[in-house]
Amino acid sequence: MAEKKVTMEDIARELKLSVNAVSIALNEKPGVSENTRKRIISKAEEMGYLESNMKYAAAYSSRNICILLEHRFFRDMHFYGRVLLGLESEARSAGYDVLIHSFERDSQEIPGCIEKRKVSGIIVIGKIGDNHLSKLKKYHIPIVLVDWISLEESTDCVITDNKSGYFKMAKYLMDKGFQKIGFFGGIEYSPSVKERFWGYQEALQVYMGLDFESSMEYVKRYSALSWIEEYVIAGDMDALARSFQEIPEMPEVLMCSNDRAAIYMCKVLEGLGYHVPQQISVVGFDDIELGKMVTPRITTVHVNKELMGRRGMQKLIYRLEHPEDRIEKIIMDVQIVERDSVKLP
Repeated sequence: MAEKKVTMEDIARELKLSVNAVSIALNEKPGVSENTRKRIISKAEEMGYLESNMKYAAAYSSRNICILLEHRFFRDMHFYGRVLLGLESEARSAGYDVLIHSFERDSQEIPGCIEKRKVSGIIVIGKIGDNHLSKLKKYHIPIVLVDWISLEESTDCVITDNKSGYFKMAKYLMDKGFQKIGFFGGIEYSPSVKERFWGYQEALQVYMGLDFESSMEYVKRYSALSWIEEYVIAGDMDALARSFQEIPEMPEVLMCSNDRAAIYMCKVLEGLGYHVPQQISVVGFDDIELGKMVTPRITTVHVNKELMGRRGMQKLIYRLEHPEDRIEKIIMDVQIVERDSVKLP
C-alpha cells in the first residue's frame, strides 16, 4: 500500500492549530507569530511535508543558512564563539535562521541540510580542506569562508589582517628594545599562521636591515616553527616544552601564533623555571577573553571577532542577492593590545 501523503490538516492536527495558520506559515504570509511559524515549519519538515512539496521546501530553504565548523572548535569556543554570536545576530536581523553543523577534521562530510538543499547559503568558520570545499561547491549553494582563505578554490571570505598584525607587533617589540625576537608557531598549519610569520619576518628585514637570507638565519636562531599548532590543540605541555628547549639561542620574547599558544607557553616557561615577563616576554594574537584572565595577562593583537561574524553573514546575504558579482576577500584590520606579558623597558 502506498504511504499516505502528509497534508496541512495533518500538521495542524499535530500542533493543535488551524489549517489556516499552517497555510499562512508555509506560504510565508503575515498573520502568525515568528515562534508559531518556526513550530509549523519544523513540524512540516519532521513529517516529510516539505520534501513532497517543493514549493514550500524552496520557501523554507530560502530562510536558512548552514554554518559549518570543525568539531574540535566546539570544545574551545574562546575565539569562534564570538564569531558565531556575530553571525547569528546578523542572520536574525536579516530574517534568516541558522543551522549549525560540525564535522570531524579531514572527514569531508556533507550535512543533510545541504545534500537536500534545505539551505540557501553556507558559511564555513575556520579551517576546511580544499577537497572538502570543492565537494560543497558542487551543490551550487553560495559559500562564504570566515577566518579562512582557500588558495585553490576561489571563494568569498572574511579574514584577519594577519601579516599587518604581526608586522606591527614586531615593530612594537623592537621599539621597546628587544633584539632577540622569536616566532613560536607551526607555519605549515594554516595560511593565518604563515601570514603572521611573514609579518614578523618582514619587520626583521625592514627595521633590523636584514636581507631575506639573513632574516631566515635570525628566525632559526630564536624560533620554533614545526608542529606547534598540533601540540597546542592537544594541550601537550611536554611537547611544547621540548620545542622551546630545542631553540638554538634563548629569545628575549616569543611571538606565539595565537593567544592559546601564548597562554600555554607562559605555563610551560614557568614550569621550566623562567619568570614571564621578567626573564622572557610572550605575546599572542586574537585577543580571546581567556588572555585577560590569566597571569600574566597576555599582550596581543586584537581581532574584532563579532564584527568578523557579522561581515561574513552580510557578505553571504549580498552574494545571495548578487550571485554573478566577482568574488571578494574582505580583510579585517587589527590593533595591538598592551597588557602584562611584555617586560617594560
